[in-house]
Amino acid sequence: MNEIACRSMEDVIAFAIDREQKAHDFYLQCMEKAKKPGIKDFFREMADEEARHRDLLKEQDVSDEPAFQTSGVEDLKLSDFMVDVRFTPDISYQQALAMAMKKEEKAHAFYEAWKARCKSEKTSGIFEFLAGEELRHKRKIEEIYDTDILQWD
Repeated sequence: MNEIACRSMEDVIAFAIDREQKAHDFYLQCMEKAKKPGIKDFFREMADEEARHRDLLKEQDVSDEPAFQTSGVEDLKLSDFMVDVRFTPDISYQQALAMAMKKEEKAHAFYEAWKARCKSEKTSGIFEFLAGEELRHKRKIEEIYDTDILQWD
C-alpha cells in the first residue's frame, strides 16, 4: 500500500481488514496447536479480539465519516523489556502473554506509522483508531502479565 492508496477509504479499510484477519488467523493457529487448555482459551480470546476489529472495519460505510472513537490509553511498556517469543505447542502462559504483548506492540507501531503517512484526516483516523485498539489490547495483556506473573509468589 502506498500513499496514493492511503487516500482511498476503500483501500485503507480493505488493507486494515486484511491485517486484522491475518492476526485472527495467527491466534487461531496458536489455539489449535497449543497443548494446554488454558493456553488454548487465551489464544481464542486473542483471536476473538482481532475478529472484533475486523468486523468493525467491515461494518464501516466508506461514504460516511469513520464511526470510530479513539481514546488515550497508557502504555505500561512492559513489552519494551521483553524479547520476542516464538510459538511452540508447549508454550507456557508467561511466554504466551509475552508473545501476544510483543505482537500487539508491533501492530500498534505499524498502525501509528501508517497514520502518519496518510494525508487525509478520514483515512489517518482509521489508523489512529486501530493503533489505539492495539495499544488497548496490549495494555490488557500487560495488566494480566503484571497480576498473574510479576506479582505471583
